[in-house]
Amino acid sequence: MSSTEGHHHEQHHAHAHGHGHGHGHHHHHHHHHHHDFAEANKQHFNEHANTFDEWPRAKERAQRVGVAIREAVPTLSKESTSVLEFACGTGLVAKEVYPYIRGIVGLDISSGVVELCNKRFKEEMGADEKETYAVAANILTEKDVLPGKLFDVVFCASAYHHFEFHAEITSALVGFLKPGGALLIIDNYQKSGEAPPEVPEQHRHHVTRYGFTEEDMKKLFVEAGLEFISYNEVEKDPEDMDLFIAKAVKPVAN
Repeated sequence: MSSTEGHHHEQHHAHAHGHGHGHGHHHHHHHHHHHDFAEANKQHFNEHANTFDEWPRAKERAQRVGVAIREAVPTLSKESTSVLEFACGTGLVAKEVYPYIRGIVGLDISSGVVELCNKRFKEEMGADEKETYAVAANILTEKDVLPGKLFDVVFCASAYHHFEFHAEITSALVGFLKPGGALLIIDNYQKSGEAPPEVPEQHRHHVTRYGFTEEDMKKLFVEAGLEFISYNEVEKDPEDMDLFIAKAVKPVAN
């Protein structure tokens, strides 16, 4: 990659990253102890909650992810399908999925985006708040998040590359699935056997890696006790990152 290409990629990465999260960061952290990515993400998304939706390609990304989710789970039903979106942000993707399901619950570590997500559910979607609402929580440190609630579909879009403990989060998400339910992860596509693009310096305090290969996802799913179903590329957008959607199913106990 030439230096000019490198620069272009970095700019592209900066504004097309995540849900088009506001990643324009200039402060530098010099931690000598363990870096807490969960806390860094919480602060980052609280600070940038209001600019979330204005990022270039944010709405277009939500639309193509919505299509990919509907294709991955053709059985979605307005009468019965319950959905959990983990790392829901301001609800851009939830809004795309909502017309096809009964209700969606959003979880996010950032109370700032959860507030905006609930506002969107109510004002833009006119959703029934008993079935469709968002909650701020850290599922790795808090017990009894959504006690007793199980879902037909759990999905997480463009957030796994922000997490540090992928195996633990995947296991926690499995805990929210009904037997036979589907877990969908959408993130930055990475080709097996190729070195991933560099994560630009300005994102490194709240992005742990570039993306995931099919092997990466298979391993995460199988270790969490799921049956791996598929890993497909999401329809491309030439002005945005290449994404994949990976699907696994929670076994039905015999």
